Amino acid sequence: MTWKISEMANVKQLSELQHGQSADFFAQLCKKVPGTTRQGRPFFAVEFRDNRRNASSAIWEGSSHELACRDEWKVGHFYKIRGTFQETAYGAKIEILRIRVVEEADTESGFDPLLCQPTAENDSSEMFDYLLDLVDREITTPELRTLVTTIFEQNRQRLESLPGAIHHHHAYAGGYLEHVYSVTRNVLYLIDTYRGQHASLRDPLTQQLAIAGALLHDIGKLHELDADAGNTAYTTAGELVGHIALGRDIVRDTAKELAIDAPWLVRLEHLIVSHQGTPEHGSPKQPMTWEANLVYWADQLDGNIFRLAKTFQQTETNEPVVASPNPFGRRVFRGELAMEPESSA
Repeated sequence: MTWKISEMANVKQLSELQHGQSADFFAQLCKKVPGTTRQGRPFFAVEFRDNRRNASSAIWEGSSHELACRDEWKVGHFYKIRGTFQETAYGAKIEILRIRVVEEADTESGFDPLLCQPTAENDSSEMFDYLLDLVDREITTPELRTLVTTIFEQNRQRLESLPGAIHHHHAYAGGYLEHVYSVTRNVLYLIDTYRGQHASLRDPLTQQLAIAGALLHDIGKLHELDADAGNTAYTTAGELVGHIALGRDIVRDTAKELAIDAPWLVRLEHLIVSHQGTPEHGSPKQPMTWEANLVYWADQLDGNIFRLAKTFQQTETNEPVVASPNPFGRRVFRGELAMEPESSA
């Protein structure tokens, strides 16, 4: 289905729409799940997003969009939509009037994929360069430095757009590098703080492996998240194997390609398989080395800081206490929300 931009004034952003407003906008399909009502009526629950808002819709059996939704709409793809936006007790909703896949000519009308998905506040290219510079400065063991650098450089474009996860933390384009950047800086801080007290942390190899582990602990998400679905779904390997085992495979395969067979390689593998701490959280082994514990603590800290920040940002109510459930998993006190100053106009 096609239509001309002139048929409706101005292309808006989804996040700009007010309750009851109809407009054309570009958005990414980030969810499509079949369901059935209690009365047995089938439907698809779909969700579209831009970089600041998600809005859902129900595509009912017999609707004009049913077959296209079932057979053609792909999670992760971008669409031009004409719809009516509504704020409801169940969240933001879109009544879809017309919809089609984004076309090349839509760039002239303002389509930008980065405006249709959440993105990191920090520049991904700058974070990538910072991390590689850090590798050159801090990892002095030549084979280890080559291994880390090769994995990053071979996957630069993908890493710069990869989210940290689909749901739990840093779930936006560039979130992977933002998370890795923070975990690596946390590891450096821990080493700098405690090496004066513990001789083991003054060992150069331990320090270098901790940095390498911080950089590579989630590298399996390259194969866990589905690029064809805009990183909003798991690949088959992601579903069946998971990013921990996939990450170990990436390190092993790259080491083999580079003819690296160093004794420290098994310690680097241990960093990856243990970084989530316990079998209950997905790690087949618990952290057993200094460097593995440093990466585990640094990773946990960054994830918890992220979840706490998201909890403080919840705005469903203005109450000083945010009730559970929330992204942090328990009640938290954030105090009185700062009020926007009233306009003097």
